[in-house]
Amino acid sequence: MNPLGPGFSIPDGPQWSRPAAEKPTVQQDRLETSQTNQTGLMKPGLVKSAPSLAQDSPRPYPAAPEDLSKGSALANLSSKTSNKAAAPLLPAGLAQCLTQLEKPPRAAEDANPTPDGWKLPANPNSTPLRPRDLFDIPVGTEDLGPLKIVASSHGRIRALRLQWPEEFQEPAFGAQKAVLIDLCTRLPQDVHFEVVAEGLAAAALPALLAEWELPAERIRIHPLHLHATPEQIYHPMTMWARDAALLLRTQDDREVLLLPRSFRGDCQVDPKLNRHVVQGTGAAPACLSRTLPELLVRRSTLGFEGGDVVASRQSALIGGEVLARNMSELKLGKEAVLELFREQFGLPVTVVAPPPEFHLDLGFTFLDDQTVAVADPDEGMRLTAHLPEMSRLIQATLDKGVTEKYQRAAQQLTAQGYRVVRLPNLCGVGLSTPYLTYNNVLLENYAGARRVYLPVYDVPPLDDRAREIYRSHGFQVVDMPSARLSTKLWGAIRCATGELRVSDT
Repeated sequence: MNPLGPGFSIPDGPQWSRPAAEKPTVQQDRLETSQTNQTGLMKPGLVKSAPSLAQDSPRPYPAAPEDLSKGSALANLSSKTSNKAAAPLLPAGLAQCLTQLEKPPRAAEDANPTPDGWKLPANPNSTPLRPRDLFDIPVGTEDLGPLKIVASSHGRIRALRLQWPEEFQEPAFGAQKAVLIDLCTRLPQDVHFEVVAEGLAAAALPALLAEWELPAERIRIHPLHLHATPEQIYHPMTMWARDAALLLRTQDDREVLLLPRSFRGDCQVDPKLNRHVVQGTGAAPACLSRTLPELLVRRSTLGFEGGDVVASRQSALIGGEVLARNMSELKLGKEAVLELFREQFGLPVTVVAPPPEFHLDLGFTFLDDQTVAVADPDEGMRLTAHLPEMSRLIQATLDKGVTEKYQRAAQQLTAQGYRVVRLPNLCGVGLSTPYLTYNNVLLENYAGARRVYLPVYDVPPLDDRAREIYRSHGFQVVDMPSARLSTKLWGAIRCATGELRVSDT
């Protein structure tokens, strides 16, 4: 999930446009994984123009700076007013960092490729580049012995990894804040958080934690500073930690953070521009290999995104598009690719095809080893048909045509021996309404304790029905109201987190 647009460099003056025609100074790529005074070279979230909110894309972007209210901090920063004028409009912790924006080092490029057509110059050096991994993550897991994916349906959460982009614009900033507060206040007090924070956000976050009265002793910040150069395209980090890694375990109970072969082109070379591609979201879990030396981090030979993999202790579901993409990229047949996934995950693999949504975990949840909760948009529409304020979500659900897809998937899973229960669901309209998923949850199931951290939206007919279903399966329900904000960016509590440590007791 990538709700934020490509980044821009902070220029010396107040302008926010593309750089002038003069040739930029060629700079060396900069990679920093510890605290630095040179923060904030890239700020994601501002793009040339805002796309329509009615689009089907699961990657909506915030509005362009020229479209912002003149009362917003970023509008002031993008005008001729001083940074001091914007300070009162930012949270206190962020206002402290505005002085760092006065005269930062100038990056080589002001813009990255955007969906609405910005173009970048090719690398001025015509020597062909080779793919490279900034963090030199070992490829393959053969030396670790058999691995098994950590189930999302069982275990006790001990540590989660999060991502904090250098993004101070709404609705993204409010969603990040709400999710972090929910996690810190609603999960057990012994759960710890490893937060990879980008650029200026790394400098701002300690003050924000104090302002929000969150337990700093449970939150470790891992600064990450990356930027664009004439030889490197940088796509800034998003808040969606789930996307670029999975947690597996060795036979002797060591955790392994498994990265895909390439997350949306990360570590590859753009062939037209002859420039390395660096994805901030791909780099975030990779950088933990340096800051958490006890953690095993490996790169798979397979391509996947974390939201497209849902596992119990006995089997895993993957989306049909994941299978098709690997067949194409590896030049292998269906059964050969499935066997590779079985070997990698240490479990039988079931393919959901076609996947109803862009990520599987928006609509599929293992409640136990054999029970799968599948989204039911038809029930969502039925339960809210009498509420005029839900008409946009009902129409969005009809427009996307997901009802039949989920029904077909439920029938397929039943035919393959799974017990299937249905959860209400309604699609959203990006940036303007929540996306009502009750599947995008965190579960704990250990030593008699069964808890679900459940997205809720202040829509009683659906919230109450979802609570009822989970309770009927023995779960204590812990409400996570941050989903009302975060799903405007197309993700709830599972999307925003990735497991780092899960114990059996």
